[in-house]
Amino acid sequence: MLDSLLEDELLELKARDLYRRLRALERTGPVTARLEGREILLFCGNDYLGLSHHPRVIQAAQEAAARCGAGSGAARLISGTAPLHAELETRLAASKKKARALVFSSGYLGNLGVLAALAGKKDLMVMDKLCHASLIDGARLSGAALRVFPHKNYGRCEAVLKAGSSAARRILVTDSLFSMDGDLADLNELVRLKEKYECLLVVDDAHGTGVLGLRGGGAAEDLGLEDRIDVITGTLSKALGCLGGFAAASETVIDYFVNRSRPFIFATSLPPMLCAAALEAMRVIETCPEIRRALWGNVRKIHDGLRRLGFDPGPLCSPIFPIMIGEEKEAVRISEALLKEGILMPAVRAPAVPKGKARLRLTASACHHSEDLDRLFAVLKKALQDSSRHPPWRRGRDSNPGTPCGVT
Repeated sequence: MLDSLLEDELLELKARDLYRRLRALERTGPVTARLEGREILLFCGNDYLGLSHHPRVIQAAQEAAARCGAGSGAARLISGTAPLHAELETRLAASKKKARALVFSSGYLGNLGVLAALAGKKDLMVMDKLCHASLIDGARLSGAALRVFPHKNYGRCEAVLKAGSSAARRILVTDSLFSMDGDLADLNELVRLKEKYECLLVVDDAHGTGVLGLRGGGAAEDLGLEDRIDVITGTLSKALGCLGGFAAASETVIDYFVNRSRPFIFATSLPPMLCAAALEAMRVIETCPEIRRALWGNVRKIHDGLRRLGFDPGPLCSPIFPIMIGEEKEAVRISEALLKEGILMPAVRAPAVPKGKARLRLTASACHHSEDLDRLFAVLKKALQDSSRHPPWRRGRDSNPGTPCGVT
């Protein structure tokens, strides 16, 4: 009975070009993999600095695994806190210019744990429509009233905050760098609203950590806003090339999360070997600035290359470039055409983005070579020219993103 019901739903997904299947990739490098016996180039991941394959990061993980084992064996409050957890938390707090940080088993769990702990049924959560799914789910889990405002429409955000004055607590939530559109939140404006309406501000810096800021400290670093943001969350799985999540805040707030955040309390802790890897990744970012320079050099080359193809890629502000296609079927077709030529750039469709806003999500890495970019543009140009319909992708970033999305 259950199989029959689920098969009907899967058939419906296939009919709507929303069906997905797993690909088993054997990663052979930061931007290369072996798929079904052939080498392919990756222009789709979040390993922006290629640190998942950096020799120093790998060595740090191996040495820690030999000392501490493969897993932690328990939740943090039982016996799952190792010295490496404490060292990583100290380093993350310094990076975000906060008094203290707390490491979670994943970035998703970190956002669930932060928002569900901060809010309750008498509170109001206000967030950008394009916030990550983990933030949306955390808000729902909290039981607070949830109100969303159109993407980066801070006038509407202010109206929602003003109308919610009767709430016991108002919490304003945003991504710093939006994972599907590649654009930046206006943190100056959000801080202004936070202070005017005396609410809390939570910023998810998942895609900004290691990428943005003069030294890779994230979106708030160059703006000097860290002390005016209540909680900065993030992940170790993007530019740091590892796994895990974190929250950085005041001593009191972190102590509260230790005692009230269910995903922190009840989840087995991050293996110490991954803490060691993340620590070394942060050291690499600090001591090897040429890696970040290589990333931003490739960002500029991709930005220029997309313009030559007729795109409007928007401001040069991140390693994420959404190639707007529109129809799900056409996005899948173009993605498959790229894969036949050895380039993996999956079609991103609902629910990751609103229905009818399907796209290819092109991401830059410090490890892409000039010949990789030349190959990308040659293959992409051919795939787009073969399109059977007028190409909406010339719009570039979507100015009217619609309903919230949420996954990377």
